[in-house]
Amino acid sequence: MRYLIDISPYQSQLIQKYLEKGNYASLSQFVNAAIENQLMLEENEMNELIPHRTAVKNKSAFQQIIQTEHESFDKYCLKNIADYNAVIAAPVFKDLVYASQKIQENEAWIWGQINKIFPVKVGVRILHQLLATKQSMELNEFLEIAANEAGAIGNKIREHEKANNKMRDEKISAALPSLDEKSLNRYKFQFMVYLRKDGLMDGAMSLMRFCNIYEEKKKKMIGITEAGLKFSLINNSVLDNNDFSMSLNEEESLFYINHIKENVKGEYEAIKWMLAKINSGNNTRELLNTEIEKTYKDVWDATEAVINTQRAGITARVFELGLIEKEKDGIYVKYGVSERGKKLLLK
Repeated sequence: MRYLIDISPYQSQLIQKYLEKGNYASLSQFVNAAIENQLMLEENEMNELIPHRTAVKNKSAFQQIIQTEHESFDKYCLKNIADYNAVIAAPVFKDLVYASQKIQENEAWIWGQINKIFPVKVGVRILHQLLATKQSMELNEFLEIAANEAGAIGNKIREHEKANNKMRDEKISAALPSLDEKSLNRYKFQFMVYLRKDGLMDGAMSLMRFCNIYEEKKKKMIGITEAGLKFSLINNSVLDNNDFSMSLNEEESLFYINHIKENVKGEYEAIKWMLAKINSGNNTRELLNTEIEKTYKDVWDATEAVINTQRAGITARVFELGLIEKEKDGIYVKYGVSERGKKLLLK
């Protein structure tokens, strides 16, 4: 079916910019991706799921300085707290959005728009900090505070990156929100957690089993899982040391890999599958899209746009984990398996 639409010159310029960067193979792929993303939001009734702004009685130190323009970055660091152990049980597969998709657990890749793990680490550390000695807190209160704190962190990191002329691939602020409402809501529902109308959970923190939601006296409560607590407690270069050279260190990466191997089977299978394909010579975006289509098109009932989004997401995550390397030739990218990735393939 064909549709004729009008777009502004400004929108046209932006689309052309991303096509020239090689983010999309064609205008058709760009448009399909945009349509798929919007349909996902509509199907999940995201607009109705956005929590009402809540009055927070006990603001964290972060929340109190969020509007201050000239604070030094160290005030925005989420310092680690080790004297906390009030964890709750992790969600199981049937509690998650995958249950509505009728696919097997080992075929359930994390949605490709969740293209970084560091923003999830930030959310988990914020939850850890806000809970202090409590086992849980109200979900909407957490989302409201945490998104704003993540926005403050994102803005401060972007200031550092701009001052140091960081290139795109060097930036660790990607996927962290700014402090506008649209960006904050995207962060809440992609990288943190929300409860859909059908009672299933979505968002990276729940899909990665770092948090869980339950109901208490008709209130939706959120708590941190054992895996979430352990992930939070690992020192992070950015949050703990003001070191902007990497988003995740080797200890965090290895913890994540070992955790998903035991608890997030679809993510682990996605990583192993991707590494194997790259190692066998399918080392470009186009070749990887073709391989995903062969294996998963029917399993996921996936369109070209979904396949492209899933490929982009998993390659971004394995790159952040240090499992693959990139070689650029103009707008084209070739992938290679790193030494760390080769060790994982041998397991």
